[in-house]
Amino acid sequence: MKRLSTILMSLILSGALLFSGCQSSTDDTDDNDDSTAKIQVTVVTDATWPPFEYVNEQTHAIEGFDIDLMKAIAEKGNLEVTFQNVAWDALLAGLATGQYKVAISSITINAERAEKWLFSDPYFNAGQMVCVQKNNTTILSHNDLTGKKVAAQTGTTGFIEAQKIEGATVKSYDEIGLAFQDLMNGQIDAVICDTPVAIDYVNANIDKIKKVGTAFTDEFYGISVAKGQTEILARINQGLAAVIADGTFDQLVAKWNLNP
Repeated sequence: MKRLSTILMSLILSGALLFSGCQSSTDDTDDNDDSTAKIQVTVVTDATWPPFEYVNEQTHAIEGFDIDLMKAIAEKGNLEVTFQNVAWDALLAGLATGQYKVAISSITINAERAEKWLFSDPYFNAGQMVCVQKNNTTILSHNDLTGKKVAAQTGTTGFIEAQKIEGATVKSYDEIGLAFQDLMNGQIDAVICDTPVAIDYVNANIDKIKKVGTAFTDEFYGISVAKGQTEILARINQGLAAVIADGTFDQLVAKWNLNP
């Protein structure tokens, strides 16, 4: 199996333009034209999506793979970043209006979103996974969800995939953790979410829930940047390429147990 960083570097070099046709260049200019000056940026995140972003209950600090990655990118890309915890729907709306300049929050690159804001080069492949109760023997993959009660977080690609399941009753949640709580309590039959998040919740509740099947989509995360902020986007892509090339990315993947 190819190393994740090798796959990502290949994407950056040859496939990162997949959605570039969706991103208009007519409005995408900014005033940050001094490439030598450090740019200060507030990066928003919905810190309810471990292990990528979450609030440490002891320190109340925002932590996770995305946070560490953004800090490493900032160091390489001559950015100074601070983080702000923002609810998912408000985060997406704020990106679209330009209220927020940058967001890193397990955001899947897709054509609809790329019409509203810019994306960095992709940095992680996180397809959708199904989780069920530990004692469930009837649901073996996403193909077995017809007629079932299926949960996902509102506004996510998991929710979009859940809505495609014929005959399923889909319940939406503001936070994915609430969906998993209802799954463990037997109020729903399955949760659909990004594979790394599914693995994290299963590992934390190994006696109550399990993942079934394999990831049934290919979805790449990207750092989101408001239209008009092309200098910031360029620095993010520069920093991302650098942390992949020097091995920092692989170190963070290992730290957060995200190896495939």
